[in-house]
Amino acid sequence: MRTPARALAAVVVALAVASPSGVDASSSDAGRDAGTTKPAYNGRPRANVPIARARVVLDEQLTYVYNGRGRLVATIPSSTGRNDWTPTGTFRVFSKSAQTYYTPNPSERMKWMVRFTKGREGGNIGFHGIPYTVVDGREVPFPTPLGEEPSSHGCIRLAVTDAKWLFENMRIGATVSVVRSRD
Repeated sequence: MRTPARALAAVVVALAVASPSGVDASSSDAGRDAGTTKPAYNGRPRANVPIARARVVLDEQLTYVYNGRGRLVATIPSSTGRNDWTPTGTFRVFSKSAQTYYTPNPSERMKWMVRFTKGREGGNIGFHGIPYTVVDGREVPFPTPLGEEPSSHGCIRLAVTDAKWLFENMRIGATVSVVRSRD
């Protein structure tokens, strides 16, 4: 017979395995995108999972990521384009690059780019890690208020670890929808 402490530990382990990484299973939105409560990001490393679609909600500065069964697998704090520069609509991922740069200013670099549309001026728009410049041999990230407010030229900025996870798990052809709000 198990001791109460061992039984509790077994339940905690079972819940951790059953709960998708990056989503708080106690959240009222776990597994869906309706309602007014945001799924909590719990900071755990995310498991590899084929990503079928992502939904960027501009008013929330959050990206919701779903598997092929439509289950919410991650909620990622994001920072989108200032001045409505992030296009709304439904798009498909068309290319990816592990390293890229901002064309008007090649010293502005980004890692883990996942492109899904074109911007106002014809440049590519997609997900990527926080931009940075190299100063004295080290990467200096741009100030980016993830999950709080827009700060980009139109792309969706993510923490570098989140951008890498998305890059590794989202295939060419996956759907990306960008909406103003969930209402």
